Amino acid sequence: DGALLFIEDERTIGIGRVDRQLTQMTRAGSLNGVRGIVLGRFPGFEDYVDRNWTLLDVLHERLSPLGVPVMGGLPLGHGIDPTAVALGTHATLDTATGTLTVASPLS
Repeated sequence: DGALLFIEDERTIGIGRVDRQLTQMTRAGSLNGVRGIVLGRFPGFEDYVDRNWTLLDVLHERLSPLGVPVMGGLPLGHGIDPTAVALGTHATLDTATGTLTVASPLS
């Protein structure tokens, strides 16, 4: 409750599996209380289409009903020169300015 959900991954599975995973998390109540969603990199999904659906279509369809701010396109996670985000740290998501501020894991 009160957390930001950070999602990123490289394409090792298809879009249908991403859809099922997000659907299962939603139906299980695992996303209840999430205050915002941060989307990192998804290498391999850039031009990938499955049954006329893209990764963006699935993310929009599954995350929009949560009614929380979603910010994507952040250079975090997999990809060239991967940047990690420490889990369990305090963070602030500001979609108006397009910023994610993550506190030092040592603070």
